[in-house]
Amino acid sequence: MVFPIWEVFEHMKTASVTPEFKKDTWRNTEIVTSESALATEKFAASEMQHYLHKSTGIKIPIVSCVSMRKFKIIIGELASQFLPDCDKIKVGIKHDGFILHISEDKILILGNNQRGTLNGIYSLLHEWGFRWVYPRKREEIVPDLSALSLIVGTRIVNPDLEFRGIYIYPVDQKNVKKLRQIIDWMGKNRINMLMTSILYKENRKLGWVGDWEQVSDQLLPEVQKRGIVLNLSGHSGRYFFPISYFKKHPEWFAMNSDGKRFSSGQICYSNPKAVLHLVENYAKYAKEHTEVDIIGTWPEDGYGFCQCERCREPGGVLKAVNKIAERIEKIRPDLTVEYLSYTKETSDVPPEILPRHNIATLVANFRMVEEWLKKSDAAGGRGVYQLHYHIADNTAERANLPLRFEKTDCINAKQIRSRGIIPFYIGIDTWWRSSLNLYFTTQFSWNTNASVKELLSDYCHAYYDVVTDDVLPLFEALEKIPIVQQNMPPPWPLWQNWPTLKKDFTGDKWQEALDYFLMLRRMLELVRQKGEKAGVPPRRFKAIVSFITYQEIMFAAWHERALAVLAFEQNNAGKVREHITATARHEQRLIELLDKSNKSDDGVNGAWPDSSFFLNWRLQLDKQLLEMKTDTEKKQIIDDNPEVALFLPGLLNL
Repeated sequence: MVFPIWEVFEHMKTASVTPEFKKDTWRNTEIVTSESALATEKFAASEMQHYLHKSTGIKIPIVSCVSMRKFKIIIGELASQFLPDCDKIKVGIKHDGFILHISEDKILILGNNQRGTLNGIYSLLHEWGFRWVYPRKREEIVPDLSALSLIVGTRIVNPDLEFRGIYIYPVDQKNVKKLRQIIDWMGKNRINMLMTSILYKENRKLGWVGDWEQVSDQLLPEVQKRGIVLNLSGHSGRYFFPISYFKKHPEWFAMNSDGKRFSSGQICYSNPKAVLHLVENYAKYAKEHTEVDIIGTWPEDGYGFCQCERCREPGGVLKAVNKIAERIEKIRPDLTVEYLSYTKETSDVPPEILPRHNIATLVANFRMVEEWLKKSDAAGGRGVYQLHYHIADNTAERANLPLRFEKTDCINAKQIRSRGIIPFYIGIDTWWRSSLNLYFTTQFSWNTNASVKELLSDYCHAYYDVVTDDVLPLFEALEKIPIVQQNMPPPWPLWQNWPTLKKDFTGDKWQEALDYFLMLRRMLELVRQKGEKAGVPPRRFKAIVSFITYQEIMFAAWHERALAVLAFEQNNAGKVREHITATARHEQRLIELLDKSNKSDDGVNGAWPDSSFFLNWRLQLDKQLLEMKTDTEKKQIIDDNPEVALFLPGLLNL
């Protein structure tokens, strides 16, 4: 088994196998934790009890007094009293790793911190066959532990990457139930950082929302009892520097290239009084919210930086953030202030300007990680970790997230000493795609030596049982499925790029895609027949069907769109109309698939705001092609074109 990877100490007893656990042994077992144990240790004990009960049918008691007669599972700091050379061994634990000691009469699980102890519980359960790949209770894998062999010895498990987090959108009241499921799933997969926004309003119609204050009373207890790091960041600048300031102090806001101040952009980072207000607002929040572990100081999302003479000097944003960090250190020296290296204004910083020692830098551009790490090291700072856009981010992937099982990002992060990877998880209704990708990422974050093939085989065995050998090549093929890479927005006029469309969606490429989808269908039918006979839940195959079907139809829509462009070039209005009508039928089918997936909560096709957003771009182009608009007659492509709302149903009724 590739998970977990153990570091076995040479001075310890050579590993051996105890007799199998039987029902009588489980009945004679107790889970022991200290009376003074903190919340996460107590939760760890309850999780061990819960999952052993699900597996064996026996509810093992949790006690605070060790019995001399029973088999014992001792959890947390109490375990250190029963571990020989504990202090010597604990030196080898890193981050939120843990010690696991197994002997003939007890199991000891002890973390470097409370979260490490909980990681030890879930790791041991994982070793015993439990799996939580998806954030849905119905998708848990619970093995039969009526007979279980244990490996005797003392082992240490450490993660390769310190931070294994996710940044979630949306975070609001209507999604609390799903968010609870995700936080629970995070803990079980040893993901240790939740990043979200204090307040991020939707920046477009049906856009994503982050509003932690709206849900914190319901979700914070779930985060805290798992010991998860709470990182409140995101583009929450309007919370700390509201637009209402503009009426009295327009000079505090960004100046455009025409020399005019405007409220919809950034703060004027070189204005001392503006920065002072920003600093004090952050300081007030830090003082009042001691539950926060990391606080972000992100500017607004990549636009509207001040063009005044002083703000055009590189490093202005970091200088302001340093002042925030200096003020916060006086109130809460434990709190990490997060600086975002994202746009040119926040990345192009002169070498002599360093982040303060209580700052950690979050880097959005992988190429900048090493440079920022050098700056952090020079300042004695809190290091660097990375945002990731292509694992579970439906916006970055144009509402069409591919499956992605590779481990390159984790290996690179480890090699350059990044503290970790924080993928965006945008569009939580696509949980089947996103959580599968995130599952692989977090496993590799713990063990970059693990093999992709072995880990994928382990997943297939857990979820598809006796048809593993058949379903494994199917999932390998799903990762290589033809995925439409949609642009935002596509270049106009579209027909100027027709050679690219012809290459990607007609001719040989189109035939290759048809052949590939046919191959997938045949593979799927084979494993589905075998799997259903073997008792594999049909929904696990339905998810694959939904994924393949969506890709087929999306590819077909772009094929018809490409043919319409070719017909436009030939000035054949009839053919343009024929192919755009066919495109519209495919787009309507995609909408139906999204609606079906959303209603059934199968997690495959979703991300409604992104889907609507990118559909709008496509339909605007289709409409102008249908109308045979020339370059001089074209209309500007905008985010929200009211004409397009009636275009698709009207076209389908022609």
